[in-house]
Amino acid sequence: MRRYLSVLVLLGFVLLNTGCDIINPEEQIPSYLEIPAFTLNTELQTEGTNSHKITEAHVFVANELIGIFILPATIPVLKEGAQDVQIFPGIRPNGLADITDIYPFYERYQTTVDLVAGEVVTINPTTNYLDNVNFFFEPQEDFEDGTLTFSIDLDGDPATTIELTNQEIFEGNGSAIIEMERDDPQIEVGSNLITDLPTTVSATTYLELNYKTEASFLVGVIGYDSQGRIIYSLVDKGVNPKEEWNKIYFDFTQEMVDLISLEGQLAGWRLVLVSDLFDSASDQANIYLDNIKLVQFR
Repeated sequence: MRRYLSVLVLLGFVLLNTGCDIINPEEQIPSYLEIPAFTLNTELQTEGTNSHKITEAHVFVANELIGIFILPATIPVLKEGAQDVQIFPGIRPNGLADITDIYPFYERYQTTVDLVAGEVVTINPTTNYLDNVNFFFEPQEDFEDGTLTFSIDLDGDPATTIELTNQEIFEGNGSAIIEMERDDPQIEVGSNLITDLPTTVSATTYLELNYKTEASFLVGVIGYDSQGRIIYSLVDKGVNPKEEWNKIYFDFTQEMVDLISLEGQLAGWRLVLVSDLFDSASDQANIYLDNIKLVQFR
């Protein structure tokens, strides 16, 4: 009996001295990655503007996903020493606030950093377009040379058109303006007909656009057969009024998949922009556009 009592006393003594460590184990001190923003590098003549709206970073350390972070971000990492870091640029497709995706046409950023517990390492990631990206408008409609890619009047009203302006410019020397009045409250314009038909290889497609607008508008795709008849139409992506210049990425991958399903019937397709003042309290509204890029994989 004395022996058992001695063992119990000893066990109690051990538990009293180690119990706090069991209940509250010592926490590992993280290292930190600070990511202020992404920089997009482009070749102006072949890739167009370096304007972007990379809002998130998808961060991997030692091939392990650490998380998705709104930029700028300071990120705790429970690793130390030399570590491989990969940062993928994230965007909000179709302007949706609750969805972030890795933009498929931008290259990931890779580096090696030395992580020290309690210390901050600042990374300024850069990205560029991947080599196998095709730019339909060679490389963009920037409204600089007097020509208009979006010049096809689809509503039959000559009073509603898209024109060049140098009064409200995002960058460069010109932008586009659509002036809407209550007497002519609706506009529907299209791009020149695109006869390069999508394939399963190049289904992933985005429209990039800088815009500033006093009216909501929609963008979409119309497909035609060899007789010029509309055999496909989906115009369901849009934006609300924005007082300052903004950038948006419209995901047209599903539209390309739909067009691919029309193989043998489809002769061409075009982008369209639609807006109206029917539900607006204003009698006049302007839409400004710049740097329209349509990108696919080759």
